[in-house]
Amino acid sequence: MKLNSAKAIEEHFFKFSRSYNMFSKGTDTEGLTKQEKKDGKPLRIGVAVSGGPDSVCLALLIKRYQKVMNLEPVVIHVNHHLRGEEADRDEQFVKRLAKDILGFDFVKYDIELTKKELKGNSLEAIAREKRYRVFDECILDLQLNRIALAHTMNDNAETMLINMLRGTGIGGVSGIPPVRGYIIRPMLVLSRDNILTYLKLKNVQYVIDSTNELQNYLRNNIRQHVIPELMRLNPGILDHMFFLSTDLREIDVFLNKLSRQAYQDVLHMDRNGMITLNLKKLLEHDNIIIKSVIQLAIKNSFGTYYNPRREHIDYVMSMLMRTKDNSKTLRMLPGGLKIYKNKEYLIFERTDKQ
Repeated sequence: MKLNSAKAIEEHFFKFSRSYNMFSKGTDTEGLTKQEKKDGKPLRIGVAVSGGPDSVCLALLIKRYQKVMNLEPVVIHVNHHLRGEEADRDEQFVKRLAKDILGFDFVKYDIELTKKELKGNSLEAIAREKRYRVFDECILDLQLNRIALAHTMNDNAETMLINMLRGTGIGGVSGIPPVRGYIIRPMLVLSRDNILTYLKLKNVQYVIDSTNELQNYLRNNIRQHVIPELMRLNPGILDHMFFLSTDLREIDVFLNKLSRQAYQDVLHMDRNGMITLNLKKLLEHDNIIIKSVIQLAIKNSFGTYYNPRREHIDYVMSMLMRTKDNSKTLRMLPGGLKIYKNKEYLIFERTDKQ
């Protein structure tokens, strides 16, 4: 959707955030206003700001509605120390932005990525996981109610396409959730064009991460080549993908509810890095539920944001169908996970547990 005025962009942001109660302490559908009349205390919210256009725009929009929504924002900057002087430049920029333009408190966290952690893993995935660990710390250290991230409609479309290319199920192709626990993403309804328009209208500067220009990352290739071509074919593609992801997420939520119930029903043991599922009970369910239960078992084995690929799920499904092969079949998955079965159980065993 093309939004040409600052007011239209602000209202679009505000309406979307209210529709998901992102800035509400309670779960009432009337949102923050009703809740704040009860206790009068502001909502303490962390705003993750890298210094790039998306996160700077997020901070400005939260500043715009700070009084209306009774917010007490804190700028959180994570320095990964991967780009030398450029990373330090970004940190100083965000610090000045917080003080001179936003009037928000500023807190920075440092992340160090070791060679051992990077071995055999995606730099982007490891950095993301460490950031989420930092956010867990922030919630406690800073006594925050929420942390706002600057994911956009473009990021959502990119994530959908990446997961489709890698092979995924409904959860993966449903994109980025607007709310997950204490994490909120109030800019998912805005495109990158909307954001650049807003920053230009507000005459606010931002910094650019030079690694965004590198071509050896899948996301950057999709961002710079695939998305522009799709938009050439249909200028409304980002909106269409956003609405599709919303529908798929609702279906996924429903399936997950059924799958979690089934998972608890078939779970035999979960301890010492090993999960065992009752094979007979598992096979009584429909295939879509069995696949979801397998996905849950893999995720629970890692205890992280790891999202199993479709090929992994399909492999386990084919293993279940081979009734005569009960003890020898196993598969080593990324992260040191073995999946095998015997006559009674489907077994998920971590081989790299610490």
